[in-house]
Amino acid sequence: MRRALPLLALLLAVALAACGDDSLTAAQLHDRASAICARTAAATDRIAVPNEPSQGGRFLNEGVAELRPAVAELHALKAPKVVRERYDRAVQLAGREVALIARHQRAIAAGDDVIDTYRRLDAALEPLLRQENAYWQGLQLDACVRR
Repeated sequence: MRRALPLLALLLAVALAACGDDSLTAAQLHDRASAICARTAAATDRIAVPNEPSQGGRFLNEGVAELRPAVAELHALKAPKVVRERYDRAVQLAGREVALIARHQRAIAAGDDVIDTYRRLDAALEPLLRQENAYWQGLQLDACVRR
């Protein structure tokens, strides 16, 4: 009985610890995050590409309108502990991406030159997307990789 007592205490501690963790399984995270990203990619693909500079602000505004709620949904998912830090970092970078696009959209709305603003946005997005995509790929969430 004395030998069983420490084992029983260990099993009880593990069981109690598991009860407090409401994180998703790896499969659940993959399925839910992939669904969010695929749905968002399809929605952003439907946004009409601007044919003239005057439509540039609208394009960014509509993109932000699709991306912002998707990032919030991704943020609400609780990744398993084994990947939580990397997942949270990927979502954080996605949030920075949306904030960057929104900032450039506001610049256009304030009267900045559309072409110059798009060039600045492209230059600022490139390294951010490279880093963000590396996290998504490392998590095997290919649906979340930005094109």
